[in-house]
Amino acid sequence: MSIRVAIADDHPALLAGAEQVLAKVPDVTIMGLASDSTQLVELLGHQVVDVVVADFSMPQGRYGDGITLLRFLRRRFPQVRLALLTSAENPQLLRGAMDVGVSAIVSKADHYDCLEEAIRAAYANRTYLSPHARQLVDQAEVEDAKSGAAHLSKRESEVLRMFAEGLSLTEIGERVGRSPKTISTQKLSAMKKLGLRGDRDIFQYAITNGLIQASQASRKDATSADEDE
Repeated sequence: MSIRVAIADDHPALLAGAEQVLAKVPDVTIMGLASDSTQLVELLGHQVVDVVVADFSMPQGRYGDGITLLRFLRRRFPQVRLALLTSAENPQLLRGAMDVGVSAIVSKADHYDCLEEAIRAAYANRTYLSPHARQLVDQAEVEDAKSGAAHLSKRESEVLRMFAEGLSLTEIGERVGRSPKTISTQKLSAMKKLGLRGDRDIFQYAITNGLIQASQASRKDATSADEDE
């Protein structure tokens, strides 16, 4: 029986590359290609698909991207298995994707031949991580074991969310009725608890936990945000 697959990626060359690799697999049938979440959802609404292979960050789509899109796909198409094809280097993001139902993850740092095994694993509802993705996740688990679990207060979580949305420390302070210095202290406290080293890590944390969409973070300039500190 053929495994029916849909592929979604906003980079035409990567989309074509994935299609070319999977077209050579005898029992995989490519049902369609999509360059954003709008096209992907329309495709799934008209075609019977067993496995979706999706990029994590796909701006412009009506249904968002990142964790937001993955959660939506799980709700709207619960019978469809999810596999992720991503260039993300943040292990928290990868683990967040698995937490919302992604069965298989292929890093774009690995060979696209990993896609075949990822699709078979997703179709069978088994977990699969390509070599580089596995290395990232294993390393994070070791670091977590050393540092212990971290829990943010409600205010710390709110500060990170608003910062990831692009608000300055002053703007956040005005919203919650606190001074910029207090907001800065809460931001730094949250970063220390989570082991985040910079503003780009904050954006990745916000994506992983569904606080913002992946495309929102990709439009932020983390370097300029540093100036608020």
